[in-house]
Amino acid sequence: MSKVNITWEGNMKFVGTDDSGIQIPMDAAEIYGGQGQGVRPMELMLMSLGGCTGIEVTHILNKMRVTFDDLKIEVTGSRVQDHPKVFGSIQVVYRFTGKDVSADKVNKALQLAEQVYCSAANMMNKVAKIDYSFEINGTVYEYQPKQTAN
Repeated sequence: MSKVNITWEGNMKFVGTDDSGIQIPMDAAEIYGGQGQGVRPMELMLMSLGGCTGIEVTHILNKMRVTFDDLKIEVTGSRVQDHPKVFGSIQVVYRFTGKDVSADKVNKALQLAEQVYCSAANMMNKVAKIDYSFEINGTVYEYQPKQTAN
C-alpha cells in the first residue's frame, strides 16, 4: 500500500513526504495566493507521468541492452475549461541521444511502458487522451502503439 503525508507550511504551501522521507514542496498559483515555493499539484501529475513512463522505458531498454547517453522527457497537458478542469489531452515527447539507439526498440519499450507497466499512464489515460512521440539524436519518429484486439 502506498502512503504519503502532506503538511501545510503556511499560506498555500504544502510539503508531501513519501514513506522513504523524500519531500516535494507544493504551492498554488499566484492567483490563489501561492508564492512560487513549490510545484503546482497538476504539474506534479504531469511529472509523475513522465517519471513513471521514463523509468519503465529505461528499465525495458536496459533489458534489451540498448544504451543511450541522455534522455529528456517533455510532458505538456491541456486542461478542460469546466471544473474540475482535469487534463483533457497530454503530449509526451521522449528525446534520446546516443550512438546506437534503435527506433524499433524504443517504440517497443514505449508500448510496454505506456500500455502495460506504467500505472500512472494507465490511470491517467482513463481521463485524458495521451499522445506519445520520440526523437533519437534530433530525428523525430512517429510512435506506433501496439494494436489491441477488440
